[in-house]
Order: sequence, then C-alpha cells, then structure tokens
Amino acid sequence: MVACAAAGCPYAAAMTVRQGPEPPPAARPAWAVPAGLAAWAVVYPAVFRFQLLPFWPSMVALAVLAWWVAWHPDLEARLRPTRRLVAMGLASGLGLYAVFAAGALVVHPTPLWPRVEQMAALVRTAAPAPVAALLILFVTSPAEEVLWRGAVFTRLAGRLASGWQAVAATTLLYALFVALSGNPTLPLAACVCGAVWARQRQVTGSLVPGVVSHATWALATFLLLPGLPRA
Repeated sequence: MVACAAAGCPYAAAMTVRQGPEPPPAARPAWAVPAGLAAWAVVYPAVFRFQLLPFWPSMVALAVLAWWVAWHPDLEARLRPTRRLVAMGLASGLGLYAVFAAGALVVHPTPLWPRVEQMAALVRTAAPAPVAALLILFVTSPAEEVLWRGAVFTRLAGRLASGWQAVAATTLLYALFVALSGNPTLPLAACVCGAVWARQRQVTGSLVPGVVSHATWALATFLLLPGLPRA
C-alpha cells in the first residue's frame, strides 16, 4: 500500500478507509413505524373481528415485523435487565393481574363477559396451552413492548413537549389500534396496562419493566382469570 500511495494509486484512499472501524448500523428508515402500524391495522381486524387469518401464526408474524420496525442501535441497551428493573416489572405485572382479576368478578354478570369468554376461547383453542404460554412469554409480549413502548414512544417523545404527553399519546394510540379487534374488552385493557407500561418506560428509560410486566400479566390472565376454566 505504501508503494501504491507513493505512486499516486487511485485506490489508496479507499484501501485506507476500509482499515478503520465499521460505522455503526443505522436505525430503521422513517417509514418503518407507519408501515408496521399499517400492517397491525390490517391484521388485527382480520384475525379478531373477521377471523380470516389463523390467530397464532398471525401474532407471530406481527411480532417479527415489530422487532424489525423497532430495531435501533440503542435497543440492546434498553433491553439489558437488572434486578431492579425485573422486580419492577414483576410487581406491576402481578398488580395488574390483581386489578383484572377483581374486574373479572365485577364484569361477570354484565354483557361484557361474553366478549371476555370469546377472547379467551380464541387464544386458548388456537394452540395447545403450553405452546400458547411460551408464545405469550417470549414472542408477543416482548414484541408489543419494543414496538409500542419502544419505537412508537420514542417517536412521540421526540415530538411532544413533555414525557407525560408521550405516555398519554402512546397509550391512546395503542388502545385505538387494539380497538380494531372489535372486542371492547381489549382497548379497555390496553388503556390500563398501556399507561402503566408507558410510564415505566418514561421513568426508567428501559423496556425491561414493560416486557416483564406485560408477559407476567398476560400469562396470569391467560391461565388464571376468575370465571374462566383453567387453560
């Protein structure tokens, strides 16, 4: 290379650049989040309201898309667990389950209860219980968090004046998209849980509490919600 450089070789500069460190990978393009949300808006009603698509394969496909959309060089750091963050997630997940368990007892005699049963039947009959539990823990819950409390929250926080506005906007948008399912119990759950998970994201800067809380709440609700037969 020394000889090449001395001779004025036109490739010397390019050869020198390649010796340096690789540039850090860039985040997804700006259109990735809108595209991911558009896919969500199509798949959710097709799965839940019209039942045109199989439940768990569709949820897994959305999860894969969510990870692609939400990927960012900082994502690994936001998913790095500590005991404090995991404990926070476990506590809030169990607390949310307690709220929903009490709510199930209140809702049981009302017209909303058949919609709860409809949702439970869809989730429970689409796959064997152990498979569904693993998908809840390791696929759908983490994917929703990296999309909503990760990519969507970050984008909204960069455009709004305060963290509380980002929490409120993320929660409202989350509930509106979940409402596309046509089942009124889901946006109600999204408002309560989404506010908790977005607030945890705002306070800690981490996605770990939300992922752990979401998985804990969803699994406990799937297995143990009062008034439903055990999965």
